[in-house]
Amino acid sequence: MSQSTVCRTCAAALMAAFVALGIYGSQGVTGQESGAPKVEAFGPAQVISGKPRERGLAYGKLHCDGIGRVLDQEIYRPFLGKPASKKEMHQYAAACAEVIREVCPVIAQEIEGIAQGSGISPEEVVLISLHEELFHRVALPGAGHCTAVAVGPAESGNGHAYVGQTWDWMETVAGWASVVEWRRDEGPSVLAYGFPGMWAGAGVNSSGLALCWTSADLGKKSQSPRVGVPSYALLTHLLYQDDLESAVREAERNKHAGWFTFVLGDAKGNLVNIEGSPKGIVVERAKDRLARVDYGSRQMTGTPEGQKVKLHARCEKMYDHLRGTSGKNDLRRLQEYFELPKWGISGGKGTIDMMVFDTTDKVAYASRGPSYGVTWREFRFTKDK
Repeated sequence: MSQSTVCRTCAAALMAAFVALGIYGSQGVTGQESGAPKVEAFGPAQVISGKPRERGLAYGKLHCDGIGRVLDQEIYRPFLGKPASKKEMHQYAAACAEVIREVCPVIAQEIEGIAQGSGISPEEVVLISLHEELFHRVALPGAGHCTAVAVGPAESGNGHAYVGQTWDWMETVAGWASVVEWRRDEGPSVLAYGFPGMWAGAGVNSSGLALCWTSADLGKKSQSPRVGVPSYALLTHLLYQDDLESAVREAERNKHAGWFTFVLGDAKGNLVNIEGSPKGIVVERAKDRLARVDYGSRQMTGTPEGQKVKLHARCEKMYDHLRGTSGKNDLRRLQEYFELPKWGISGGKGTIDMMVFDTTDKVAYASRGPSYGVTWREFRFTKDK
């Protein structure tokens, strides 16, 4: 056997091993962009189990250093004194914690455990989960809107439904996110994409409910959140629900603190957009396909009846892509729309991560953004392996 044949054989075997592990690169993507921070690809999911407080404690210990770094670099440095003092920030977080205990007591217990495990106060854990609300008070460089997408079985063409997004955020946190399997006995478990202290930023649960989202209503002056459930805590609470309708009911309690546009889908391909602001909540249902970049509902965009809702330009572009490949918008197609710059969905170095959730098979796929080297990794609930 020639040396070149041996090399090809070894390469094929190595690729097969990567595929078996759920790790694979993408054709047409050249790896890390020059000048982009060097980051590691997603590793295996960390499994956190036990009762709520036990889960929080284990998570806090595991991510202790990262939680401290997020608190300092992404909460105190950018937001302290702009305009609130540390005391005022803690008072606001404590008030929001009261609402969390009322609306989602399981998460309140997890927060207490995270605080104990990481060595920070419960108010500081809540402050981390309030990043989105604080974000509206201060303009941060390099942090734009994500693109969230969902398609039903008719759109995918393979009988599966998918929910996915680009994660467009500060380049300073590129490589910080991980996937955690939040194994729960009191309800559905969750494969959660998140950052230290923000244990769920998007995800899919073991009942086939998935949630992705984008920021909304950014860049307006004199905005102020209300006392309520932080966006990150709320989306986690929705992912803890047994089904889509339960998630809608919980959101309609209208106890949230700030601004968001959530894109949800279930295993059957039912799609829902939930949009919130301190003024209220809006729920719109979609058929076959749904895309959001910023607000897209008639009420939140202030669009009169009979007029077409003016969507963010990237959202319109995403819809154009989906319509152009209707019936073929499967997993690989969505991944390509996110990862290939020619489609105009990823935002350069600002797109730090990408993910797609197969709600039918209850599987998660995640990769770093195109500027950081595309390597998709598959995540399954361990009980299904």
